[in-house]
Amino acid sequence: MYQRTDALVLKSFDLRETDQILTLFSRELGKISVVAKGVKKPQSTLRGLVQPFCYSQFFLTRTGEMHLITQGRLGEFFGNIREDLDKTLQALYVLELLDKSTVERDPNPALLNLTLQVLRYIENNPVSSVSLRFYEMKLLGAVGFAPVLDRCSNCHKADDLIYFSRASGGAVCNSCATESSAVRILPATLAVLRTLQHSGLSILPRLRLNPSVLEQTEKVLEDYLEFYLERKLNLKSVMRTLKGVR
Repeated sequence: MYQRTDALVLKSFDLRETDQILTLFSRELGKISVVAKGVKKPQSTLRGLVQPFCYSQFFLTRTGEMHLITQGRLGEFFGNIREDLDKTLQALYVLELLDKSTVERDPNPALLNLTLQVLRYIENNPVSSVSLRFYEMKLLGAVGFAPVLDRCSNCHKADDLIYFSRASGGAVCNSCATESSAVRILPATLAVLRTLQHSGLSILPRLRLNPSVLEQTEKVLEDYLEFYLERKLNLKSVMRTLKGVR
């Protein structure tokens, strides 16, 4: 029995000489592993469909615990991303976040839509790290870990929010900062976090952030993500290393 699904390719690795195992994030099935037999052969019709961050329609058949790709149709290739190293790294980071924040066979169409929207933004706009901060914040909400930003996440007071605590789950007031592993944040950083949490992609071209606010926003979200996902984000260190040698 065949099943049709639209899916984003997260990653792949070689299985045998001509075969690969892919990790897909499918609209109907969630994150699944599939076998692409013969995909490394020059004449394979699947070769163009199984590259990372391709969005394609796949026809699958179940073989034991795995799915086998029988055929497919390419939807989006994101060619501009592939031609730019910075955009490629950003897209791979988006896929890493999606992979590490989800479990097998748990469909989340809203999260797939969000990921595609951000990839399209990266594809069609100048390189900007703000798009990654947007994705990080929206992903946290989609998987149930949205930080509390409008009140103290400890005592719920709405005033004097000058710290952020990953353990408490968001902003904390001055009085509660001594009770948690809190770091002091700039008022502008808190404002940016709130904007990212409550706005759509259309806000990104209008955001003008000074380097200190952008750096602190990135640090706060990275620490928060790694704390709640209990995973290191490997692409972040790669991106920092490449940025440092340019």
